[in-house]
Formats: sequence, structure tokens, C-alpha cells
Amino acid sequence: MQPTEQQHRIVDSDARSLVVEAGAGAAKTTTLGLYAGARPRRRILYLAFNKSIQLEAAERMPPNVTCRTTHSIAWRKAVELFGSEASQRVGKTYASSVARTFRCGPLVATAALQAIQNWCGTLDAQIDASHVPADIAERLADPGTVVEVARATWGRMCRTDGGELRLPHDGYLKLFQMDEPTLRGQDLVAVDEAQDLNLCTYDIVRRQGGGLVLVGDSAQQIFAFRGSANALRVHEADQRLQLTRSFRFGEGLAQMANALLDHFKLDNTLHLVGAGRAPTRLSVDTKRAFAVLARTNAVVFEEAISFLSSNRRYHFVGGPEGYRMEKLLDAYHLWAGSGGLVRDPYLRSFGSFEDLQQLAEDAADPELRHLVRVVEDYGGRVPALVEQIRSRHVALDKAAWSEFDGVFFSTAHKSKGLEFDQVWLADDFMRFFEDGRELTADEVDQADVNLLYVALTRAKASVRLCESFDEWLSYRRLRPR
Repeated sequence: MQPTEQQHRIVDSDARSLVVEAGAGAAKTTTLGLYAGARPRRRILYLAFNKSIQLEAAERMPPNVTCRTTHSIAWRKAVELFGSEASQRVGKTYASSVARTFRCGPLVATAALQAIQNWCGTLDAQIDASHVPADIAERLADPGTVVEVARATWGRMCRTDGGELRLPHDGYLKLFQMDEPTLRGQDLVAVDEAQDLNLCTYDIVRRQGGGLVLVGDSAQQIFAFRGSANALRVHEADQRLQLTRSFRFGEGLAQMANALLDHFKLDNTLHLVGAGRAPTRLSVDTKRAFAVLARTNAVVFEEAISFLSSNRRYHFVGGPEGYRMEKLLDAYHLWAGSGGLVRDPYLRSFGSFEDLQQLAEDAADPELRHLVRVVEDYGGRVPALVEQIRSRHVALDKAAWSEFDGVFFSTAHKSKGLEFDQVWLADDFMRFFEDGRELTADEVDQADVNLLYVALTRAKASVRLCESFDEWLSYRRLRPR
């Protein structure tokens, strides 16, 4: 395929600092490969958001490109701290280990670990109250205790004799950033999915003395709750270019994505062109493989229940353990009056299911609301349904997905970077109307807009729209025919 005019502009750019806004399916990795291939004598470090993206890029990039994850470039800090024991001293720390070590309650221990995680993504010098999750702080008599435990936990994590308190992967990345490091052996750094960089990682890449290329899609920034800061907008670039031609889907899907972004994104500058060969169909053939995408884990569970009668095989993207079905069981135990069986520290902090219901009614957290609703709707059937759904799951390598004839299940967050021929959008995405009135861009959560955009643009050909989006498109007379 011949490069497009937009790709030529990027390849020919002589900007020392370049930002590329690339829409969904717009061949950004291919374009970075062309950019690198046009500079065979320059040593280029390609940084990826995760391991799977890095491995995929490594197969496609020219020989002058080294593909790494952001964590791998910081691994030397872990080795500096722990020497040959680094692989044993880095990993997951459980709240139960923190609770035993510092003789604190499970809720304080859980909050302390989350405070450490939040802090690691920032430029802050030390952990303070701003890093403590607000929802947990509200349930504690003295939130300051969390800061004390978090600082003590962090100190122990950084010691060779830390025992069960292991340093998280974001921990050595934070320590690496605090050293104000200079990366050697490259003339230019190219960062993929730059909209998802947190301030810690962005600080590392912006300090490098060579050229810098940041590529991503601002409308796909869906990890703000983890501290992502959208380096595409933060960075002061010498030049800004776009990739708008999507090779994933046709013009019908592009029109719907554009309508969503044009009306509800406060700062949208991207206008997609659908260049995919398959025509857009606003229906899903459930006799063939399709993907069900939902906003929350609880609705993934509800959708899985609704398709049980089809007697199809299931595949949960990332594995069923990533969909928090154990939290459904914990909520069920609260409902059943078996609080002693609740394992999650946060849910255990509720004295009764009625207390959980009350907070879910008052809170804006959709996950909590749906969790309560599932238990209200299915009651005593919850444990059997969890077991039945888990038993349907088939473990698959990604290479085998094209041969799978069942139903994929995923949250929109986990679906990022993936694509499916057919997508079924669940009905828990953003609202477009309130009290019969159309909402404006100022009145909707921008993260909700991004999440629906990501879910919608996973489809290559067929999509079943969520009811709220379908209603709005019809209201605006923007629904493709």
C-alpha cells in the first residue's frame, strides 16, 4: 500500500520534537516504521505502553529501531537496589502482608498500597494525603494513618530485607525518574500511545537530549484514573501532525465516531476518514463470533448471563480473573448475611448489604452501582452463575482468535488496541440526555466520551450500538443507513 499524504508529511518532518495525533486504526505503528526506515543511520528507541505492543512493533520495525517498554528501560534501577535478587524483590504486595507487618486494618492496608500506586505516577517527592483514594478515606476515622502506613510500606519495599513487601513495577520506574536519568545509545525516542503516559514516565522521555516523537490519540485517553496525563497535549512540540485515515473500518463507523467527538469532546481536532473495505452494518450476526464490550465489570457479567442460553463458548479478554467476579461473590455474601466470608477489604468495611446499597445510591461510581444491582437481580443464584460463566471460558492465544467461533467478553478498557469483525456494545456507556434534554460537552464526563469512542472503534464491520448512543444518533439524524 502506498503511503498517504499524511504519512509522507510525518516521514519527511525535520522537527526535533514531533507530536502525531493518530485516530483509531490509522496505521500509527506502520507510520513510525516508515519514519524510522527513512532515517537508517539514526538509532531510534521505540517505547511501548505494554509488552504486547512492544513485541508486535519489534516484528515490524527496521533494524535501526530498538523496541522496549517504559518499565524495561528503568529495570536497571531495580538491579541497582537489589542486585541479583531483583526479580524476587519486585512484584505484587498484598494488603494482608501490609496489615500483618504494621498491625493495621485491611482497609488501611489496601488504601496504603493504592496511595503508593497513585504516587508512583506523579512528580511528587513523597507520599501525602492527595494520593489516598477519596472513597476509602471517607470510610476511615483518621485518613492520615494511611499516609503513615504507605510511607512505612514504601520504605520497606525499597529494602533488600523487605520480605513480603515487594516493590511494584511502577516503584522502580518512579525511583528511576527521580534520578533524572539520561538514556544512552539512541539519537531519537519515539513513544507510542503517548496519551496514556503518566507524568512520571513523561518526565523521563522529555529529559532525553535527542529528538522526540510522541504518537497517540487524545480521544483514547481512558486511563486518567491511573494518572495518565496525555503527553500529546502537555508536550510543547515543534510540529503537530495528524493521521486520520482509518484502515480498520468504513465510512459509516467513521461518521458515528466523528459525530460523537465533534459534539461531546471539548477540544477535538481529529476528523476520521473510514478507509476500511468492509461496509458498516448496524447489527451483529450472533451465529458468528462477536465481541461484547461493556463499560464495567459488573455489566460484562450481566451480558455473559444473557448469552448463557446460546450455549456458546466464551473468551474473557485477559482471563476471567480480571473481571472481579470475586467482588460479586463478596457482595453476595454481604446480601446473604455471611460477612465473614467477604474477602475484599473495602467491601468488608460495610456492615451490611444495606450500607453498600446506600453508598451505591449516593455515589457516582458506576461499578459499585452495577455490583449492587447484579446482587439485587440475581440474589441466591450469584454463586452458581459465577461458576457457570467461568466454566464457559476458553483460554486462547491471540493468534487463535480468528478461529474462535464463540463470544468474546471485555471491558472497553481491556479492549484498547484490539479489533473485532463484530462488536456488541452493552448499555452501560455514557448518557446523552437528562430529563428529556440533550446534554452538552460541558455536562458529560470527557473520560466517558473517550471510553465509548474506544469501544465503538474496535469494530471493523458490524456493530450493535448501545441504546443511548443509538437514540442520540437518531435524534441528531446522524445514524448511518
